[in-house]
Amino acid sequence: MPTTYEIGKPYVVQAHHALNHTHNRMHADGLPQKLGFRGALVLGTAIYANMTRALVAELGDEWLGHAEINVKFLKVVCAGDRIRVETVADPDNPHTYKVTAYNETANDEICTYMETSCPMQLPPVDPLAALKPVDWEGPVTQERTWDLIEVGKPYRSLIVTLSKEHNDWWKAFLEDDLPLYQNSDHPPLHPAHVLRLAPIGSRHQYLGDNAIHGASKAVIRKILRIGDTVRLLTVPSAKWERKGNHWVTLYCAAIRGSEVCAEIYHTQIFRLRGT
Repeated sequence: MPTTYEIGKPYVVQAHHALNHTHNRMHADGLPQKLGFRGALVLGTAIYANMTRALVAELGDEWLGHAEINVKFLKVVCAGDRIRVETVADPDNPHTYKVTAYNETANDEICTYMETSCPMQLPPVDPLAALKPVDWEGPVTQERTWDLIEVGKPYRSLIVTLSKEHNDWWKAFLEDDLPLYQNSDHPPLHPAHVLRLAPIGSRHQYLGDNAIHGASKAVIRKILRIGDTVRLLTVPSAKWERKGNHWVTLYCAAIRGSEVCAEIYHTQIFRLRGT
């Protein structure tokens, strides 16, 4: 029987691996254990998506099509972990919500925290969305390296048609029982895939992605739906080194026609200390 998801009512999910759906060795057994983690890391986008269920169930298109999102991945989550999600309305800020994921398998530690809102007015579109990529044809053959990442230099663009298979895969992988993603001929794109557009755009430029997802920010301006064709513009917006780790933020704009529908800022540890 489907779970009832409500803002203010905790619910529990089980974390799963995205088998055969990622090129990142941090999500497979072997490398994570060598680096001191207790197991392969579950996709950050999967944890985020599990945290959106109460918001989607109660707010629907209002949140899926007009929102600011700020999510931070504080502790790793491994396959099989039991995650409790608590979503609360901010009493001091209307249309603002705080979502916390507790890992009950790891002593109830906070693994992910998100703040999101449906403001009356969204911030202006980032000027990065107006940059012109240098497009080229052919397969991706070049390995991504630290020196190749140039802040403000766009990757080649990628044209993607959002398909029913995208929603089907995420619903099955996440065991997501919300009916919204299959209720019509053009349902909304699953929020997991919206956030996933940034690494998809990156892989259209370079090979290799053994990174750890640290945080994401997003501005959702228009709802993305199954059947839409969008152009992804991906641009490194920042890179820095801290405590031996190399960090990168990728900006990705999903553009339908001439309209920027979603902007995603994907922050990751590009190279982990000790690798």
